[in-house]
Amino acid sequence: MTSTHSPSTGAESQAAPVPSPERQDAIERLGRLQHQYDLLQLRIQRVEEGAEPEDGSSLAMLRMRLEGLRQDLDRQRRRASGQCCNCGGGCRG
Repeated sequence: MTSTHSPSTGAESQAAPVPSPERQDAIERLGRLQHQYDLLQLRIQRVEEGAEPEDGSSLAMLRMRLEGLRQDLDRQRRRASGQCCNCGGGCRG
């Protein structure tokens, strides 16, 4: 007895949509920004605990930089999800 295979409906072979190059860039940038944010947050924590000297950067400056990275992360999260980053340019930058 031979078995016959039914033709594929296409549902099994459909892959997830490939993000546009701009969206892929936004996703990659988001990953880099998140890494920078996490490292800076750890550095601030070590400075606050006295485990690491300030090396010329004041704690206030480090916190300001952290806030700037947080804002960049918020924008990149919106861009990576396909939304406008609130740049005012209809998300052309």
